[in-house]
Amino acid sequence: MSQPANTLATLPGEELAEASNTSVALPDELHLRPVDGLPKWFGRRLASLFMRFVSMEEQRPRGLSSMLTPIAGYFRRDRHVHPSVDADTYRLEVTGTGEGGTFDLAALRALPFEDRVCVQECAGNGNHIMGSAGLCGQARWTGPSLETVLEACGGPGDATHFAFHGLDRIPLLKSGYHYGLSLEELRRARAIVAVEMNGEPLSRRHGFPARLVVPKIYSMSHVKWLSRIEGRTSPHMGIHNRLVFVNKEQRDGRWVRVQARWIGLKSAIQYCRRDRDGWLLTGCAWGGDAPIDRIEVTTDGGATWHEAQVITPDEHFARDAGLTSDDLKGAWALFTYAWRPHPGEYLVASRATNADGEVQRMEEDPNVRGHFNQTRVKWRRVVVPG
Repeated sequence: MSQPANTLATLPGEELAEASNTSVALPDELHLRPVDGLPKWFGRRLASLFMRFVSMEEQRPRGLSSMLTPIAGYFRRDRHVHPSVDADTYRLEVTGTGEGGTFDLAALRALPFEDRVCVQECAGNGNHIMGSAGLCGQARWTGPSLETVLEACGGPGDATHFAFHGLDRIPLLKSGYHYGLSLEELRRARAIVAVEMNGEPLSRRHGFPARLVVPKIYSMSHVKWLSRIEGRTSPHMGIHNRLVFVNKEQRDGRWVRVQARWIGLKSAIQYCRRDRDGWLLTGCAWGGDAPIDRIEVTTDGGATWHEAQVITPDEHFARDAGLTSDDLKGAWALFTYAWRPHPGEYLVASRATNADGEVQRMEEDPNVRGHFNQTRVKWRRVVVPG
């Protein structure tokens, strides 16, 4: 089916346009059904219940088509434990650095603050099991940079790697979550110790009193309820680094275990809402080593592709003097596509291209096996009513 020229009717997040005169009452939005994974096998509700059972909760689709995802309903992936931390007795301990140190919440808040707007994403988001790609969100995180915290402790000293430990422990059953990254990775990502989310103090659910935020690296590294930063002279090889968040990659004819790390280039159509005499497809694109440059949308299973209108994070936050371009390097771009289909069932998807010319994969890399960093095009089925 031929497509009309794509024009931007309204930006994501604006109020729904008035419906055109029609004899059929159309819904305000259309459901985008994943073509694989739990939602396809068991339906949306049973898939959601299963994910909650294993301590996952997906973001609502509309929250994935705005530049900042609302705090209410923000996705989660944790270990069933949301500790209640007393702000008065909370301490963040730093060891293995030049001098080491301990911060109470007031001392941590007294350090100079910085902001990061970035995608947080479960490393398994949108894989062949999850399907729906809702284990992600984007927020504005505020707090001292990790570099500032380390400088207050005499600098990193001999430490080349760091392990981050959380308070989400269950006595006799689970120790607190822990994850490690190299100092080079942390500096490249411009990690911060966040104490605020979208301008509000962290909630218990989101890691109060403080959490690590590492832009452009998957959120298994964004340790919540942060209690200890451990400087090391060798990589941290806890179970989550060594065994859990790993893929196998073919290198020199051998399959070797590789830790999931940097978020790959990807995009997804997240929301379809009524727009005057048609529909508006909206979504986001993120990841990779360069800014998002172009988004294409297909509504016929990939037979034809059409350019969508993109709004970059730099454009969206251009008037915010508190944010620099560097503060936005881990953020997603939004896109919209005005769609005027006939009634019927359609197979839709988006495809991202970045400023380096890298194009989102149609299929996964055959030289990689595993559940993580699945960047392939995310297909959705949608039924347009008559």
